[in-house]
Amino acid sequence: MNFATLCDFINYGLVLFFGIVVSLYLADFPFEDHKSFYTLTICGFGIVQILFYFIMGETNLYHCYPLLIHLPLFLLIRFGLHRNLYMSMIAVLSAYLLCTPRKWFGTLIASFFDYNPVISDIASSLITIPLLFFVIKIIAPYIIKLKYENKTTQMLLFLLPLSYYILEYIFTVYTDLLYTGGAVIIDFLDSFLVLLYFILSMLTIEYASQRSRTERDNLLFTTVSIQAKKEIAQLSDSKKQAAIYRHDLRHHMNFIQNCIQEQKTEEALSYINEICTTLQSGAIQKYCENESVNLILSSYIEKAQALQIQTTISVTATDFSRFQITDLCSLLSNALENAIHACTQITYPEGRYINLKLYEKNEQLCINLANSYEEEPAFENDIPISHKSGHGFGVQSMISVVNKYSGIYGFFAQNGEFRFQATF
Repeated sequence: MNFATLCDFINYGLVLFFGIVVSLYLADFPFEDHKSFYTLTICGFGIVQILFYFIMGETNLYHCYPLLIHLPLFLLIRFGLHRNLYMSMIAVLSAYLLCTPRKWFGTLIASFFDYNPVISDIASSLITIPLLFFVIKIIAPYIIKLKYENKTTQMLLFLLPLSYYILEYIFTVYTDLLYTGGAVIIDFLDSFLVLLYFILSMLTIEYASQRSRTERDNLLFTTVSIQAKKEIAQLSDSKKQAAIYRHDLRHHMNFIQNCIQEQKTEEALSYINEICTTLQSGAIQKYCENESVNLILSSYIEKAQALQIQTTISVTATDFSRFQITDLCSLLSNALENAIHACTQITYPEGRYINLKLYEKNEQLCINLANSYEEEPAFENDIPISHKSGHGFGVQSMISVVNKYSGIYGFFAQNGEFRFQATF
């Protein structure tokens, strides 16, 4: 075996080593935890490649590489490592795709030596290990994350290496059309790659849009569920209180009757006024004709007043028919809850206030909520954010509701007053 053949043989061995290691790493099967498996796999495939190299020759081996190496490696990852179909294909095809830089580097160096194949083999061999470390440390962690994505995403990212693999074998392995086909072949490849890029881009954008809508809907459903629990709890409390009043009504009547019989008129009137005050404090206030809106507003205004927050509520809007009431209640409850939370951070009660206006303008529902604050809110892209655990979902839910009805919104904070405005 002369020196040129030896270099070519070593280069083939390193290509195999590089492809197997990269494929296993991309399949999330690291060497550190599976050294024996790596050793057996590389040795097994190495023996197969050596046998066919000497039996078939370099050219025939190159032509049969998909059946002798790529397909068995795919089957090993798919059924031996129990990875799904797309991840198995992505691992093997991406490894093949990543072999291209080492080949290009060899060709680049050889171009300074009249494209000497020995120089190309030596340069390709020398770049193998540095490129392998780069792929393992930089690229592999991102490819591995695909296993957490659904099959649609995996399929989209599988199409590109598959297309490259097919074209590479058609135009450079089984034929030499890439080098002899002239402008027609070059223009075809350019057109195909451009078309593939736009198709994948459109599919990716559409899928990302659907996923974003799904996430917004899930967020909205979550907040609606939370809001429904709050409404049920409020109704339950009201019913319990009403049951208590009905139970105590006989005792109240007996006491008032005794006061009248004993001509204790003032004591009877005082007792009646006390009962009326108690009943009034637990009643649902009427702000508009919509009972659900009244329930939400009454609940949060009562909570605000208990915390010594001055409240001013004005509801002149009358038509809520085009809204799902769960959306409207979710928006109002989250807005008021955030306002109450901000007010409670103020140490002096006289500085706490919430002003809410619901009105109609140009057949649109307008919401204007203002509240005082002491702790300056943080904004990101003109949207208030919170890094505290369990916070920040309310604002996202409010935005989702407004966007659902193609409305506009704004959050503002200045001179100790936070304002939320929306029209939809």
